[in-house]
Amino acid sequence: MNYQLIALLSFVLVGINQTIMGQSKKKLMEVQQSIYIDIPQEELWKITADDFIQVDKWISGVNLAEGAGQGIGAARTCTPSYRGFSKTTEKIIDFQPISSFTYEIIEGMPKMIAFATNTWKHEPQNEGTLMTMQVKMQVKGFMGTLMKGFMKKRMKSVLQDALEELKLYAETGELHKRKTAAMRKFESKAPLAGQR
Repeated sequence: MNYQLIALLSFVLVGINQTIMGQSKKKLMEVQQSIYIDIPQEELWKITADDFIQVDKWISGVNLAEGAGQGIGAARTCTPSYRGFSKTTEKIIDFQPISSFTYEIIEGMPKMIAFATNTWKHEPQNEGTLMTMQVKMQVKGFMGTLMKGFMKKRMKSVLQDALEELKLYAETGELHKRKTAAMRKFESKAPLAGQR
């Protein structure tokens, strides 16, 4: 067995890992998606910000949301509908009335994510509102760096789904088919959860 070769490979792998770790600490991962919603900015704000706690009314990614408060400091705990995700706690850290708010996920993130924020921007456009969701994440560790590309692609899809669901709900009061499917699935499992 060539111990020198093993030692050299170990040295190279450690160097690569340290380089990757250094790069992941420096740069935030940012993902942004937008959609036009045909209701005035003030009306959309009532759904997204004033009703921050009850996001589970319309978004398919959250089965149940509970919390308290409004504006900076408002916090909600969300039970996600995505398989493999645990409950998350989200807290508003920036609040610009009818314009934008930012919340930070303070509990429940995968270990490979150091922190994450989501900013919801409301910009008047024609008779409606241009709604933008912008996620910023800091990954950590070898796995975080390795999965960064996949996470970015997945997050784009999650944001696009959320915006489509918000648009339908805000404009018509109806729930998207993804939300109704998630509700049926959650309700079918609810009696089993109560038996434990």
